[in-house]
Amino acid sequence: MSTQPQETVMDIFWLGLKTWWAEMKWLARSLSGRFEVGRLEKELEREYGILGRIAEAPRGRMEEKELCIKQIAFLKEEIEALREELANDREERMKRVRREDGGAA
Repeated sequence: MSTQPQETVMDIFWLGLKTWWAEMKWLARSLSGRFEVGRLEKELEREYGILGRIAEAPRGRMEEKELCIKQIAFLKEEIEALREELANDREERMKRVRREDGGAA
């Protein structure tokens, strides 16, 4: 005879519901992260436009130029950090799924 415990329909239902809920949370987190990256990329493009207009202007705007360059560097760092966070989140999630799946097999 089998030594595995028998799963009831309710056990399977709850497992499915928990899985669905975890997927929805991950999807929401992923979408909000990608939205934020897109928003920061638009801001970065705007800052490049401002920098271009400053570069065309006559002298005397060095402070504005330096501030714009700092803002561009900051936005690039933020975008990269968010992308890394999303990638790491996905990797951790996939490792967790593999561990759980491997434990059930």
